[in-house]
Amino acid sequence: MPIGTIHWLPHRSSKTSKRFILTAVRLRLSILIIALFLTGTAALFFHIGGINQREQFSDNRQNETIVLHGELYQLSERVMNLRLQLEEISTREKQVLVAGAGLNLDFSQLIPQTDPMSEPPGDNMFRYIDDLEMELMLMERLASAELMAYDSLAAFLMGKDSELARIPSIWPVDGIFVSDFGPRIDPFTGAVRIHKGIDLACISGTPIYAPADGVIVFVGWTGGWGLNIVVRHSDRISTRYAHCSAACTVVGQEVNRGDLIARVGSTGRSIAPHVHYEVLINGVQVDPEDYILREGSDSAVF
Repeated sequence: MPIGTIHWLPHRSSKTSKRFILTAVRLRLSILIIALFLTGTAALFFHIGGINQREQFSDNRQNETIVLHGELYQLSERVMNLRLQLEEISTREKQVLVAGAGLNLDFSQLIPQTDPMSEPPGDNMFRYIDDLEMELMLMERLASAELMAYDSLAAFLMGKDSELARIPSIWPVDGIFVSDFGPRIDPFTGAVRIHKGIDLACISGTPIYAPADGVIVFVGWTGGWGLNIVVRHSDRISTRYAHCSAACTVVGQEVNRGDLIARVGSTGRSIAPHVHYEVLINGVQVDPEDYILREGSDSAVF
């Protein structure tokens, strides 16, 4: 049913006018077309805006990733340099210990035990990198200070090389550790007795070497020790080697660290070939392990 009429009048008289009859159906259809057009236009702009936003977000993330890669690369370089410094410290520590000849110095507590990478970075990667960088800076300062300390200590020890050469710091035989210093059950009586040395089992005839420079002050037989040898290394320090099968030195002979002084046996109060090794400070037996510079396997190192 017509609800109105729309007349279109042209500007030029040569053109004829047109009349549009407006009905309810046509009006609804026109409104629907306009609404669809506006909705489609709005959706198109929204879609274009979303694409631009995602592209901007992607660009920002890409830039952040590039920055993170650069930061992590620099930190990786610093970690590598720090590792090389700590390896240099470890090498110098070993050299100092060898020069120290049995001082049993332990510098392991100077190196940080914490691991800055032990915890996951979480969502805040930049905060994690800042914390890691701070930890690395502290480790770098500590590593530099340790290198200076080791250099000073090495210079001090090198000035005392003659004194250190007289400290019994190496194992006297290539054998197996079977009995330590202190209380133990006597293999002959079954009673608890104080063992005043350490026992190293090995094949009869195995060479016994001087653990430090010194002078042979005794070679002979003494009760349960059997054939034994005593070396005086300084006014305070001496060592004894018991149950020998043969002596390769004589009283008054000077020996250097590593020189052959006797051979392993089972003389005296012994049940099998071994060497009973003692370290004496001012004539009193002490634990020889306190003077042995450890290196290599747990059984024995020579």
